[in-house]
Amino acid sequence: MTAKTSRIIIKTFVRTALKDADESPERCTRNLVDMALHFSKGRFQQEFFEMARAMLNNDNSPYYPLIEDTLRHMDKEKLIEFGMNLGYNGCTQGAHIVRKIKRTENINVPWLFFLNIDSSYADLRSRYQAIFDQGKELGIYVYCLYTDGDPEKLLPLIEHNPDCAMILLCNSAAVTEDFAKAAESLNNMLIGVAYDDNTDTACLVLRDHRLLYSIYRMYTDTESDEILSGSYARFAEEMHCPFVAVLADPGCSASVRENVYKAVVGARVAQKYRTIPIDLFYDIERIGNIISPPSSIIGFKPDGSIYNIGSDGNPLEHNIFNESLRDILKESFSMDQES
Repeated sequence: MTAKTSRIIIKTFVRTALKDADESPERCTRNLVDMALHFSKGRFQQEFFEMARAMLNNDNSPYYPLIEDTLRHMDKEKLIEFGMNLGYNGCTQGAHIVRKIKRTENINVPWLFFLNIDSSYADLRSRYQAIFDQGKELGIYVYCLYTDGDPEKLLPLIEHNPDCAMILLCNSAAVTEDFAKAAESLNNMLIGVAYDDNTDTACLVLRDHRLLYSIYRMYTDTESDEILSGSYARFAEEMHCPFVAVLADPGCSASVRENVYKAVVGARVAQKYRTIPIDLFYDIERIGNIISPPSSIIGFKPDGSIYNIGSDGNPLEHNIFNESLRDILKESFSMDQES
């Protein structure tokens, strides 16, 4: 059976199961998890869905009302398409390519990377499409995109890559009615809204348009208390967010990062909130270590330079507009380099 055929079959099963969602979201969710375990081949998928099944054995789990709310108020086609791109294209078929390249070329390919996009360019496709093409050749189908400009300008680029799961991180003030209306036609995107004074308004706009969204916040050493106390997660509950994400500021100390991650994992396992806590750095790294260890996390700035990720403590000198992604990974993220 080809990968394309497998994807079609799984997508058909998911769509059929979701028909029962409004009548019985609990039964629908259990059926989806059981089906996912049946189709899961890789270690990551099996571990993830076995954990999900164990959590759903708790009849009082806050994840049940979370799932019910999500299925009722977010567009089901968007849930299906984004979920298939993330789970199948990214963590199944993409992961297979990532492992093959590691085995045959000795290159450590990340399963996801961050791309900070300069939205001032008139034609973003001509500037950035080659990066996505190179990424997909290497098995990368999941991308975190960010711009401090107008996120609506990124939508045509996202639309042109319908086989990718795109996580678009936005400033809350940029989430307008016009942006939400323009985003309605896209099924492969989850919108991450920055946590600030305007987050509640932005979330209400996105919910009204039945879009996939969650919130995220970057924290420093002095801003972790709200995360550790749980008030940040409780705010996410009020905003009806399926996920509540945290991301450490580059200057944040290792001890604070570790304490926050322990709190995130503890709350997730204990099913403490009606939202799923995620640490964007540690959880991405953990998934990468399951797919193809050792995990590498990379990103590119608006000018194309690589994020300040060290190799033996030394900054990496690369630019995605001057070099191919394969060459960058081969030079700085090969297994020979790491050994």
